[in-house]
Amino acid sequence: HHHHHHQYDWDNVPIPANAGAGKTWKLQTAASDDFNYTFNPTNNVVDFGPNGNMKWYNKYHNRPNGQPNNFEGPGPTKWMQNHVAVSGGNLNIWASRIPGATKSFTGSNNTPISRPETRAGCITNKTRVKYPVFVEARVKVMNSTLASDIWLLSPDDTQEIDIMECYGGPGNDNRNSYFASKIHLSHHVFIRPPNFKDYQPADLNSWWGKNGVTQWGGKTIRIGVNWVSPTRLEYFVDGQMVRILDNDAVQTRLADGTWQYTYPAGVTSTGVNGQLIKENGYQKMNIASSLSDAKNKSNISVIDPFNYLNNGRKFSKEMDIIINVEDQSWQAEAYRSPNAAEMANFYDNNLLVDWIRVYKPVN
Repeated sequence: HHHHHHQYDWDNVPIPANAGAGKTWKLQTAASDDFNYTFNPTNNVVDFGPNGNMKWYNKYHNRPNGQPNNFEGPGPTKWMQNHVAVSGGNLNIWASRIPGATKSFTGSNNTPISRPETRAGCITNKTRVKYPVFVEARVKVMNSTLASDIWLLSPDDTQEIDIMECYGGPGNDNRNSYFASKIHLSHHVFIRPPNFKDYQPADLNSWWGKNGVTQWGGKTIRIGVNWVSPTRLEYFVDGQMVRILDNDAVQTRLADGTWQYTYPAGVTSTGVNGQLIKENGYQKMNIASSLSDAKNKSNISVIDPFNYLNNGRKFSKEMDIIINVEDQSWQAEAYRSPNAAEMANFYDNNLLVDWIRVYKPVN
């Protein structure tokens, strides 16, 4: 007798995260996919996956009641079902333009802005995840100023963990070179209408860079998040832990490989109308000698400092896994979206995901 083990693309790739004392990692097969099948583009909203095993739908995540969510995408983005395919061992999600098509959106100072409409793909996993869970993907970052995204979002859109958020291409004129050299390691907590509010970490270290990397676009990387608990996130790039958010303090691997331990220097209030104290446009942080030192000195949450969630400042909800391409409003407003010449290169604006794997710690 021998047991036949299904071979996955990631079988020989060690899991970089720690499952915890007395625990081991167990693959969550329903949510994981190595994209070794064919799914052709379609105009319809459909489920897809390997061998009739439906893992995804080719649309932004449904509402909590299961009804479609018809949000078209941020800024000038228009998500379309026919910008998603699986071929060549990869998920493909790409962007395109129709000459003359524009989309209007609200700019940073509440004025309407119109920009060329960017058509792109978005998919959502049919299996939700909740802490403790490790989610990791192998991705070829687009050589584009558009966002290459893999993220987690609660069905009610109030809690978000970004696994990968890259704007990997500098642009033909290098106008996006700063952001192209960084990976944004972030999360969001929101209050939704009527009084919309959005917090995300704004410290300089949330824009993570590495010595010798001037652009992430065109690079194939592994990137993952270990969502350890309601108040702890661990981020991994290419098998190396690079950032930890632990309730009220942060640990980040700097570009030179050394760790820095930080905590918020202050806020105007920890109530919903509070503001971050900023310095040079970034959240002002104090430096400590260790993560425990930073935690001892901090009394301000880095998860939900202004109590938008009203739940003890923590990630409490199960989340959808979303993979997409976006033309985000802040980039579009600053004229950093791809121009017509840049958009004409299909390969630069096609996000390739080789695999995504999900594990939970078990005894």
